[in-house]
Amino acid sequence: MLIDKKFSVAAMVALLGAAQPAAAAETTADLGVSASVLESCNLSAVTALAFGPVATNAATPQITPGVVSIVCTNTKASVTVSLDGGAQPDGSTRRMATSGGAFLPYKVHSDAGHANEISIGGTLYTGGVTAAVPTLLNVFGEIPQGNYSAGEYSDTIVVTLTY
Repeated sequence: MLIDKKFSVAAMVALLGAAQPAAAAETTADLGVSASVLESCNLSAVTALAFGPVATNAATPQITPGVVSIVCTNTKASVTVSLDGGAQPDGSTRRMATSGGAFLPYKVHSDAGHANEISIGGTLYTGGVTAAVPTLLNVFGEIPQGNYSAGEYSDTIVVTLTY
């Protein structure tokens, strides 16, 4: 029996090709992922003590609220927030000033009832904070009743967070 060599080779190639389908190539690698979250606390004045127009010789003190915020990356059992005397204190009195040198005294309190005045260098808050959750601290400004010169008054209190 004679077999055509061309047919035999072609038949074998066809049979082998049908028996083993071509496979897709695949390879894998690992991609490392890392991050560092540094331990920190951020302090910001969310709402400034903005009195607006002040009535001279008002029968009662002028009052305005403000808010200070603390956000820490880790829970802290104890932090302290203190307030300095502003840019131009006079003894134990905080004062706003005009560019012409006139002064307007004011107080800062930690409560809406104005029973707890925060002295110069005094503490607004001592307590714990929860990681990544803002701790909002209310402050209340008060301008005592009095007769004040007309002008645009301002001051800046440095708020310090110790943790």
